[in-house]
Amino acid sequence: MSAFFGPEPVRLQFKQFSWLHAASLGGLAVGSAATVALRKYFRNNPRLRRWTPIALGCPVWALEIVYHAWNYVHDFNFVVNLVPLELCSIALWMTVAICFTRSQAIFEIYYFLSVGALAALAFPDFGAYGPDHIRYWMYFACHGFIVWLTVWMLAVEGQRLRPGTFRRLLMVIAPLIGLIRFVNKKFNTNYMYLAGPTGSSSPLDFLGTGLGYFIKLILLVLAAFTLLYLIAPKARA
Repeated sequence: MSAFFGPEPVRLQFKQFSWLHAASLGGLAVGSAATVALRKYFRNNPRLRRWTPIALGCPVWALEIVYHAWNYVHDFNFVVNLVPLELCSIALWMTVAICFTRSQAIFEIYYFLSVGALAALAFPDFGAYGPDHIRYWMYFACHGFIVWLTVWMLAVEGQRLRPGTFRRLLMVIAPLIGLIRFVNKKFNTNYMYLAGPTGSSSPLDFLGTGLGYFIKLILLVLAAFTLLYLIAPKARA
């Protein structure tokens, strides 16, 4: 049991684009597809509709707390990881507000930030920890829940993007990027990978280095946000 919570991977080694990676993504895909298929059932059962996201969210939020405790115990950049300046960290704590309030204003920003979790699942950057280690479950449960909740809000709750959503998104994300770029330079961190690519293989590896990397990353983010806006269901004006 101590190995399950230990600092190092155990016997099952996770590798990017392996069968385990595919199975992990497949589980999320099945859960998301089932949610869409059963959307009318959830809509017609108020108690299930109210409590399903909360019931699934509680163990995920608990795992996030365990993750920070694990970092502290093993001296893994506790303070850096504790500060929620990553897209996924921000989105995860937004899930709390969304699950309890179903706020459309929060969801409209969350919808775009959740793409970070999707990218993190496609190109994992958490070491070789497999299912016999808690780090694996911390990573895939938290990121998977962020993606699943987006599906739930669109399919079951019927959330739609209102006119002006993209403008409001830019008003939030622009100063946030400015703040994080300042923090990265001041404290030599790499929140949101604004200072350089991830530790694993990803499309960010092709963006170069320095200021050129930053500019290309911002353009890539804007392109991703634009695509998400175009494919999102819209509320009628």
